[in-house]
Order: sequence, then structure tokens, then C-alpha cells
Amino acid sequence: MSKEREQQRQEGAAPHARVRGREAGRAGTGVRPFRRAGGLRLVPPPGESQGAPHGNGPRPGAAGTTGPTVRKRGAPCWLSLASGDVLAAKEFYARVLGWCHVPLLDPQGRTRYLALRAGAPVGSLSQTTCDLGVSAGWIPYFGVDDVDVTVGRLRERGATVAVGPLSTQTGRLAVAAGPQEAVFGLRRRAPDDRWKAGAGPVARLELRTRDIFAAAFFYGDVLDWAGTAGDCCGVEYVRGQIEVRDGLRTVAAFRDATPSGWHPCFRVADVDLAAMAAIGWGGRVIAPPEGARDRRAAVLADREGNAFTVTAS
Repeated sequence: MSKEREQQRQEGAAPHARVRGREAGRAGTGVRPFRRAGGLRLVPPPGESQGAPHGNGPRPGAAGTTGPTVRKRGAPCWLSLASGDVLAAKEFYARVLGWCHVPLLDPQGRTRYLALRAGAPVGSLSQTTCDLGVSAGWIPYFGVDDVDVTVGRLRERGATVAVGPLSTQTGRLAVAAGPQEAVFGLRRRAPDDRWKAGAGPVARLELRTRDIFAAAFFYGDVLDWAGTAGDCCGVEYVRGQIEVRDGLRTVAAFRDATPSGWHPCFRVADVDLAAMAAIGWGGRVIAPPEGARDRRAAVLADREGNAFTVTAS
């Protein structure tokens, strides 16, 4: 048995081992992608597949597919926009993406809005303030068992914790910056249990980064995707990106792209009309619509430059 194969066998025999090394999955190092204990699994690229190919069957997370609605550990649980002008943002997304907004009053007396599309929650829009210490932009939240414990893991890894942990009407939360200053949040539970990525108006979340493997190990370790209880997210390397799955739904993807940061992807009825509307209401088109009808997508930006993707899938 080769030295490499023996090492893989020993790692697989340690059910509680966490994902430690970045180098083992890094592209270009000459080391093959691998299967780690506890569920953080990077699938080899085409030609080295260890399982059945995806083929032309239903894609996880595509509209119409079914899957478990119970969130796995560390799965996305909410999405918020911290805007410098929340009223202008509310109008932009209503005109471009067809959202309606329900006003909510927080304990500090500030108004925020719950965004809905066809009755399904998209996320919340709020006015960014200096005391929050968070710059304007889209912030994804991930569900964890204990926010304080997870914040401790972040600090151990040198991450910046900008907000919290603090208690809110919907439980404990915190906001932090991961690798390359990508801002994300943690929540004990979702503000609205109907929200889920990979189904409904939120197609998925994308992390754009210069090192998808380093990012996968960071988030996998912090959010416990490498757990062994069977209730953690699945992670796979496929088609040149790393995909995070909650059951059958693809809820997030790590892509090699810049500028870095978390980037939401929203479903729309017509990608081309959404792109035209974005220009008409003060936004811009970063990447024009492309792709076949059922896979058509475009990258847009709102009036403040916050980027997001619209997709027909």
C-alpha cells in the first residue's frame, strides 16, 4: 500500500477528525482531491470521478426539485441587506425583482423591511449605521447550534468579529469577516422558518474568492460541516467549484472569482427584463444575460453597487 493511500486510510478511520490541511485539496499542487472523515468531501474533477456523474438529471437546488426542508448544521438560514439608503433600495428591488416589502420595527425603533416574492421570504433590508460596524452590502447568515462557541472558533482563526454576539428578538447572532474580508453572519435560528436557499426566490449564495479550497476549509471547520452526526451540510468539489448542499439542495457555492465576498443569486421570471430594469432604476449590468433559456443568468448591481446574480434556473 502506498504512503499516500495509507495516510488516506488512517484519516478516514478517525471519525471525529476535523479538516485541517488546505494543501490536500488545492488545485495545481499535484495532490488529488480526497475524501475526508465526517462529510467534507471534495469530489475529483472529470476523469477521476469516484461516483456516478451528474449527467443530465435534475440539478440539486433547481426549481422544481424536492428535498428535505430541515436545515443541516451550518446551512444558510437568512439573508440581509445593509443599505446606506434603505428606501431607495426597497424601491429598486421592488421594481427590478418584483419584491414587496413589509415594514418591521426593531427594539431600537429603527424601521427595517421584510422582502417577499410571491409570499416567500427573501430576506431583510435595513439602514446601515456606524454603530453596527458593518459596511453596506448583502450579508448571508448561517445557522449554528451555539453562536458564542462559533464566534470563539472564528477568533481562534484570526477572523474579525464586527458585531456581537448579541441577543435579538429572534435569538443570538453575530456578524464577522472571513477570508479576504467576506462578511457573513451567524444565527441561533432563522428569523423566518419559511426561508431556505436552493428553493424559492433565493437560488443560492455564492462566495467569490481567490482560493476556494482555503475558504472551504475555513467555513467547513467554523460551521462544523465536517461533523459526524449526519446532520451537517455536504460539501463537494464539482465542475470547477465547491458546492455546499443541504440535503438535495445546493445552497451555496465557492467560485474562483473577484472581487471577493458573498454574493446572492435570485430567481426571476425573465433575466433579460430584470437586467433592463436594473439599468432603468439606477443600477447597472456587470455581466450581461447569457445561457440557454432555463439556465440564463446575469450579474447586476443595485444603486449602491451591491452585486447580485439573477437566474432563470
